[in-house]
Amino acid sequence: MSNSENRFKTFHNSSLFDLAKLKELGGYKAGDLLAVDPELYDKFMQHLSKTVKRDEVTKNIVFSTAISAYTPEPINLFLRGESSIGKTYNVVQATKYFPKEDVWLLGGLSPTALVHDHGRLVDKNGEEISVKDKPEKPVKSDYQDNRDFTEAMREYKDKFETWKKRLEGSHYVVDLTNKILVFLEAPNFRTFNMLRPILSHDTVEISYKFTDKSGKGQLQTQHVVITGWPATVFCSTQEKYVQDLATRGFTVTPEATQEKYRNANVLTGSIAAFPWKFQRDFDFMLLEGYIRFLKNHLENVTVTVPYAIEFAENFPCRFSRSMRDFKHVLNLIEISALFHFAQRPIVIRKVKVEVEGEDPTVPEYKEVEECYIMAVRQDYDFVMALWNEIRETTETSAPGHIIKFYHDVVEEVAKGKSEFSIEDLTNKWNERFEDKKSSDTIRNWANFLCDIGYLSSQTDPNNKKRNLYKIIHENQKTREYTNLSFSAMFGLDSFKAWLNEANSITEENHFSLKESLLSNDKVSIENIFNRYFLSENNFSAVIGLSDSKASLSESGKEITANQKCGYVRNFPKKLSVKEIHIFLRDAWRKGTQEQLQNLIIETGDLTEAEAESLFKQLVDEGKLLRDNEGMWLWNQGVV
Repeated sequence: MSNSENRFKTFHNSSLFDLAKLKELGGYKAGDLLAVDPELYDKFMQHLSKTVKRDEVTKNIVFSTAISAYTPEPINLFLRGESSIGKTYNVVQATKYFPKEDVWLLGGLSPTALVHDHGRLVDKNGEEISVKDKPEKPVKSDYQDNRDFTEAMREYKDKFETWKKRLEGSHYVVDLTNKILVFLEAPNFRTFNMLRPILSHDTVEISYKFTDKSGKGQLQTQHVVITGWPATVFCSTQEKYVQDLATRGFTVTPEATQEKYRNANVLTGSIAAFPWKFQRDFDFMLLEGYIRFLKNHLENVTVTVPYAIEFAENFPCRFSRSMRDFKHVLNLIEISALFHFAQRPIVIRKVKVEVEGEDPTVPEYKEVEECYIMAVRQDYDFVMALWNEIRETTETSAPGHIIKFYHDVVEEVAKGKSEFSIEDLTNKWNERFEDKKSSDTIRNWANFLCDIGYLSSQTDPNNKKRNLYKIIHENQKTREYTNLSFSAMFGLDSFKAWLNEANSITEENHFSLKESLLSNDKVSIENIFNRYFLSENNFSAVIGLSDSKASLSESGKEITANQKCGYVRNFPKKLSVKEIHIFLRDAWRKGTQEQLQNLIIETGDLTEAEAESLFKQLVDEGKLLRDNEGMWLWNQGVV
């Protein structure tokens, strides 16, 4: 084999995907193989982790935000935090898989730059006007015969009049549909005000006029229509007018730990040592191709979330902004389902619609089918794991380092003093962290915490030149956020009730279920529930860890941050034996005997011998079965 043939073979060899196996699965009927890969999302994150170390939460939320551009409700994302922690880098790397024409990397964008760089001039009928169509005035020196020049001028005047009439009522159109706007720095204030109704999703189209200079330097009024809702990422949010929009999206701060800095430096060194290792590879081409495939197939796809009402009833709603937060979290669930649209169960709605017949006085009907992608438990688990990590920064619109300061320093100082000074906080920070801070920095952080309702301050009665701070216990927003057990929230009866209500909305409704877009066979509601809602054997998302722990994807275990795992990580402690039986049904999915026994031991109630005995009891009672891979899972017919 020649060197060129060997390079070609290497270039077309995927390290992430077994293309032959995906072909055996049938592929998606439109031809894309990756759509049927059950670990597709995880492989995106695995490939992204080659160039973005750690930052699991940021990678996930930025990537999901970019995907949202192709959905009815795109997301606004605000990256906050100190400089040089990788806000822009995360966004650029996570969006590299998306079509270049969809990703707009924007600086301080002025209204004129927005129009001239991204606008299309159209006439009053919406047809595009090209500047190339503007007639050129003839030059007399180009004509030897004066009569030819006179005729050319006459034709020019006629064309110019037609051109002027076409320009009447013309305007610029900036279409933001399916776009990902990345604001590397805060946009011009006038541009922000112009875009705000679009970014707030208040209206899908706005009309705006501004003055601009013509080619001759004269001022003229320009009319622009901005249409469509884009996904947006703000990498700079210091300006107050940008912060005011943060209630309409998610706020996240990239990780700021020594482990991340070290890993980033090693990555930089690796790129310098082996530059060819980080070139555009075949896996990148496959992943990039899937995003284009996804974009083309989501236009007419609608998601239904069977557990949406139960989720709404149990979503914490202590504050007014929880209404927006719930909507955004629900959007994330729909985005997760849409990303896996070829792997989700399908709801087919058959409905009769009136059609025009031969006799207009006699109504005629025909039956049509509408297809809905169903969001499943896997989508809920993934999103709630992500939401747990970004909830507090989102609810407060606070940078992560200030939230960390509150929990690691302020709360510790408050344990010994009901009121404390900036000096107390500064000393505690500098005792605990190598990154020393001045009292001015700590004061700014403390004042920010006062603004968001975490602290209150008053003048020290013994020293009028300083303030004393105290925690507002009544309004304290704690880090604890306990998810309701999905099984407790949504069971088979709930699923049946949802389908029954769907059928009862109108007499013409008739719903049926299919396992996926690839399947033509109808399935029972019990089968769909057992596979997609009762037990998520194929996935349970673990998104992020605390700053003190290594990321799963960076540890020696070779486990990516979103890799499937056999249990839910928030395992309650010290359960009785009876409670263990009940809890394991919901907390454990699939795995080895050792994994299950270790999980039982973590409760603190049983010894190794007792855990082994309990495992054997579950097997003897037929509650556990072994699959073809030798893994243990629940027998749904018994449990």
